[in-house]
Formats: sequence, C-alpha cells, structure tokens
Amino acid sequence: MNGTFAQLAVNSRTKTIVKGIVGGILAAMLAVAAHSAPVPSGTGADRRVEMNREVDRVKVENLQRWVNAGHEEWCKDARLVAMDELRRFAPMFAGQAGDLEALPLDTESESAQRAIFAWTSPDGHATYRITVERFEWLLPVAGEEDSIVWVPTHAEVIAHR
Repeated sequence: MNGTFAQLAVNSRTKTIVKGIVGGILAAMLAVAAHSAPVPSGTGADRRVEMNREVDRVKVENLQRWVNAGHEEWCKDARLVAMDELRRFAPMFAGQAGDLEALPLDTESESAQRAIFAWTSPDGHATYRITVERFEWLLPVAGEEDSIVWVPTHAEVIAHR
C-alpha cells in the first residue's frame, strides 16, 4: 500500500511537470502566431515577420576591440555582416556558408552609418531584408570611421502572396 501511494505521488509530480512544459510550448506557439498572424486572404497583402535586435553597447565595444586586434575583419564589411545575419534569420541557409556567399544581395539603401540589403528567394515567395548599422560611439575605440564594425539591428521576412 505504501508503494502505491508513492507511485501516485510520482505520477502526479510527473503530470505537473509535463503540463508545465506543454503550457510553455503552447504559450510560445501563441506568441509566434500572434506576431506573425496571416493577413486575411481577401486583402491580398504580404505577411511580414520582423525581428529587432537590441544593441548591447558593451558587447559591441568588445567586438570592436576584437576586430581591432586583427580578428574577424569581415565585420567591417556591411554586406558580409548582412549575409551572416541572413544565415541566422533564414534557417534554409544554416550551415551552408558557400551558398550564402553566392547570394545576390540587393542593396536597398546604404550610407556611412546604415545599410539595408534584400534577398528574394528563387521561387519569389519570400524576401528577406537585413539592416546593419555602424555606431559613431565606436569611433574612439575603432580609431577611424572605416574601421568601425557593422552590427545587425533589424531583420524582416516578407512572405509574398
């Protein structure tokens, strides 16, 4: 009888843990669904999913020091930083660096401080837009403007109807 009671207590605890996990998964699914809810089909509009990156000044300054020391020189190239971000944002390119380097990224706009690149999938169903920026507050660390690293700040996927 004592063994049965102990078994019931373990089963109850396991069920509680499983319910918590399932509840967390459902909450995450609802959050994603709410953020990327499809536009009603009658409107004919595209669906957008956006991600803004919070810029951690300390981490960016440390990255700048790392690049100044001769590492990761590609971080000074806006196009290469955008391609790296595309790899993170578009799961179809995860782990396929060669494919990503061959992508024809279109430059939508580019200035000394901000650049926006876009890539449309071969089937035309989605366009990915990546925004990268250079911050003037890095100039004292970088030494000169051309040495300032580019940082991804915004990514967007537009699903075309």
